[in-house]
Amino acid sequence: MVRATRLQRLFSGRPRPRLAVLDSTFPWQMSGFRYSEATAILAARPDTLFFSTYEMTDPFPAPVHALADFPEIALREGVTDAYGVFLWFLAGLVGLGPSREGIAPHPMEGLDLSEVLVAQRIKLHGTLLPGGGFVATDEGFRWAARVVERLDTAFAFTPEVLSRFPSVLPVPAAFTDTGFYASSSERWAATEPLVCLFAADAPPRKGLQVAIDAFSGLGPAFYLHVVGPHEHRRAELAPELATFHGWLEPRELRDLHRRVHVFVSPVSTEPPGPPGSGRGMTDGFPTQAAADAMSSGCLLVSANPLGDHRVLEPGVHYVECPPRADALRDALAALAGSPETTRRIAEAGSQRVGERMDVRVGVAAKLEHMKL
Repeated sequence: MVRATRLQRLFSGRPRPRLAVLDSTFPWQMSGFRYSEATAILAARPDTLFFSTYEMTDPFPAPVHALADFPEIALREGVTDAYGVFLWFLAGLVGLGPSREGIAPHPMEGLDLSEVLVAQRIKLHGTLLPGGGFVATDEGFRWAARVVERLDTAFAFTPEVLSRFPSVLPVPAAFTDTGFYASSSERWAATEPLVCLFAADAPPRKGLQVAIDAFSGLGPAFYLHVVGPHEHRRAELAPELATFHGWLEPRELRDLHRRVHVFVSPVSTEPPGPPGSGRGMTDGFPTQAAADAMSSGCLLVSANPLGDHRVLEPGVHYVECPPRADALRDALAALAGSPETTRRIAEAGSQRVGERMDVRVGVAAKLEHMKL
């Protein structure tokens, strides 16, 4: 049967398109946009197949296969196109992962499927996103260029990638499930204390230290919720000033959004490291967690290391603030003194995210470019 399928592919021209979504840790709901994008792809293309390097336990409305089984399943099921994200993962898929350079493989590095993709004539499409192994250095751009050359289609929405690689197709920076994180006005029933939220992973560039330092100098008129792998730091702020939740399920985080006025995101550019380390990354603006919170109606107070104002305008849709404790403290004090302004900017930002950043918009653009 496998031989017959291969012969049919070779002599019958391009078969009916069928997409496979490949990932390293799918379906991981805490990965945010990857989970939202996968569900949006499934809604648009119900025959899509899904593969993951690591077995996960999150519920998902379709089977998720082991990436190691991709060669057999792809041939049997007639996969014509594959899609993935992040430079580390895509580089592995095309045989250019860090491990090929004598560097220890990164957990996100994809399995080398390059020979399978060529032999089965499967087109590989990928999105180059901030983070995920991409660093804006000369060495980083050279590595990215080699990966882009091996992709049938490459997408991006960051100016630093689009300006360097003319073959990369621009797509909207649309990655939030705005239906799930619908705006709520519950939070405005009371505006004191000013309730704030920090939600991010552990890398220092995410800015938790800045947030902790800022709140250590604020009084009882302010309160901070911290979400992420930070429980070990709860002693750094008094219980009357903060709650450290650990990771929350998406619905739990959405419920927390409804009680929060301000989402703080004091992100910064990571110092560069040795080649292949992936250090030196800068998160896109806004971060996934920030966009989700804005969709829920929270006001965003954030740094903007890339100076990216294509979607959100400071002072209109969010408050831009340098990633320093004193600056964040002053910004929050100003917002606490003007609840009308806080609510106005929050509502404008939420509306803007709903108009421009819904994940379905991004998925539709990519599927159109893939001709699927």
